Amino acid sequence: MKNEVKIFNIFPTTIYTNEIKNHKKYKEEFYKLYPKYDYEQTSVKNGVEWFHTTSENIGKPTIHLEESLNQLFEQIILNTETYVYEVLKYKKIFDFIITKSWISRSKTPFQKIKWHNHSNSDISFSYYLNMPPDSHKLQFTNNDNYNGLLAGLNKSDVRDAVHEVNELNASTFYIDPPEGSLILFPSSLQHGTEYASNNFKGERLAIVGDITLVFKEDGTNDYSMGYINPKYWKIYKT
Repeated sequence: MKNEVKIFNIFPTTIYTNEIKNHKKYKEEFYKLYPKYDYEQTSVKNGVEWFHTTSENIGKPTIHLEESLNQLFEQIILNTETYVYEVLKYKKIFDFIITKSWISRSKTPFQKIKWHNHSNSDISFSYYLNMPPDSHKLQFTNNDNYNGLLAGLNKSDVRDAVHEVNELNASTFYIDPPEGSLILFPSSLQHGTEYASNNFKGERLAIVGDITLVFKEDGTNDYSMGYINPKYWKIYKT
C-alpha cells in the first residue's frame, strides 16, 4: 500500500492593508495640527542622549482625540472590524477602543525604528501620511517561526540558504507602503522599519496607534479571557 503524504499548514500571521479614502483631505488636516504634535528628535535622560523616531514616549500619544480627524479614525475602525470579523472570522462581540496614537517619522535613511512590539493592545495600525521616494519599508518578523530550521544564523544568512522564500520558511516580511495606505497587524507581532535606499530624502510620516478589543456590554461578560466593557470598569485615583 502506497503511503500518502499529508501536509498541514497551521498558525499563520495575517496582515491587513487598505487604502484610506479621502487621504488628501486627512493629510491636509493633519498638517494643520502638525505643530501641536511635533517634537525634538533627540533628548537627554539621566545623562544619556536618546534619539526619537516616534512621539509616543514624549507625551503626545493622543492624535485620535482631534475632532478634525474623527472621520479618519472612524475609517480606521471600520477597517479593523473588517480585519477582525471578515478576515479573521471572529464573532461580532467586540467594541474597538483606540487607546493611543502618535507620529512615526524618519528624515534620513538611517533613522529606522528598531524591532519591537506593542504589549498593551490587541491590534496596531500605521497610516502613511507622507511617503517620499525610497522611503523606509515596514518590516515584520516571527520569532516563533517553527520552520526556521537554521536558528543559529542571522536573517540574511537564512534567506541565502533557502531555494525559495515563502510563507513556510520566511521569518521576516517587508511591505513598501504607498502614501495613503493603512496597515493593521497583531500588536504582539515584532515589527520595525528598514531604509530602502541611501537616496531617501524628505520625511516619512505616519500616524501609528493601538487598538484594544473589549467585549460589548450586552451579555458578553462570561468570557474568562479578554476585557469586559469599560462600562463596568472602576478607576481608583491615588
